[in-house]
Amino acid sequence: MITIDTDRSKSIELARSILGQDFISADEIAAFRGLSYTEDQFIELGKKLPDQAIIEQLRDSGMMLVAGPPTTMSLVDVRDVRADFLYSKGPDRDDEGWYDDASEKFAETDKVEALAWIAVRKEAVEDSFSKNWQEQQALIQEPMVIPNAAEAVWALTTYKAVRDVYLLENLYVRTNSVDSDGDRVYVGGFGTAGLGVYGSWGDRRLSGLGVSAARKF
Repeated sequence: MITIDTDRSKSIELARSILGQDFISADEIAAFRGLSYTEDQFIELGKKLPDQAIIEQLRDSGMMLVAGPPTTMSLVDVRDVRADFLYSKGPDRDDEGWYDDASEKFAETDKVEALAWIAVRKEAVEDSFSKNWQEQQALIQEPMVIPNAAEAVWALTTYKAVRDVYLLENLYVRTNSVDSDGDRVYVGGFGTAGLGVYGSWGDRRLSGLGVSAARKF
């Protein structure tokens, strides 16, 4: 018999009332992404939800708040949940994405944490376009951080899975992941062909390339 945690339910409903469709709970991830959480994991996530004031700050900053997966996942792990959501779909699907190469260690070592909450901007940080990596970094102030590629892809593909909305359709954002050439990994161009994951020289300034921002709880 499962015991209903009324405090957790109230916290979830409060977050949903503030953020609306930009709040995605573990219950929804289980339903729409096919990932299984235990009752103890649901409870743990409920205890980690930020308080009302912080959730209101997230709303005012144009951020989504998404539950983390039940187990820690790399970029490749996240892709394998729904390969059709990624432009590079993997060797099992006749598409050897560039980050499947063993040299691209970020695709396995940079991860989205299990049983944590991650808030990610739905768009690029304001005024971050046409700037290089160093200039974009300067725009991110604590408690904000720049997410890694796995975290960004988890948030964007989860939003698509649960809300059926493509974010960053015509834009791209840098993450803090680094590829084998020392280039900054960026994501975007999310449409029916899938979410793109690419690498770009940090000193490049492009009008459609901004930077992502996140908070973790």
